[in-house]
Amino acid sequence: STQDGNNTVTLQNTKDNVVFVRLVQSGKLPLGEELASSSKLKVTTVFAGTNGDRIDISNLKQGEEFVAKISVSNDSRDFVDNIALTQIFPSGWEIVNTRFTDANGGTEGAARYTDIRDDRVNFYFDMNKASTKTFTVRLNASYLGRYYLPGTQVEAMYDNTYYARNKGA
Repeated sequence: STQDGNNTVTLQNTKDNVVFVRLVQSGKLPLGEELASSSKLKVTTVFAGTNGDRIDISNLKQGEEFVAKISVSNDSRDFVDNIALTQIFPSGWEIVNTRFTDANGGTEGAARYTDIRDDRVNFYFDMNKASTKTFTVRLNASYLGRYYLPGTQVEAMYDNTYYARNKGA
């Protein structure tokens, strides 16, 4: 059932047998209050103008082109395969997908597979021990307004001890 606030659960076994109990909690934190956490991987996102200088994304002009540089670091002493990086972008931004033109992409980085959607880019790759990979996504501030930038997520798909998540803005 769905419950808000402080709740308690009491279970009493009135029989002479073993009872196994599983309590599952789930939910979504309010925007901007996601929990930033990491284990063996780190992720950072930097936004830069077309000239390469860092920019403040809270002061974008409509139609302005810029790039997101997403860096993933493997802090462990292990080779990690099948890593998935997901970066969701605000609905007022458009991913400049030039993959079908002579400009050759719109994204850069040593990924085994790149999946460009309307509002997000997914990169799939492997990482050597103690290494960093950087992925670049070209963006355009297409629509006026205030938008929410979700946090970045990266995780090893088959080993949940390798992950990193940061907060949105």
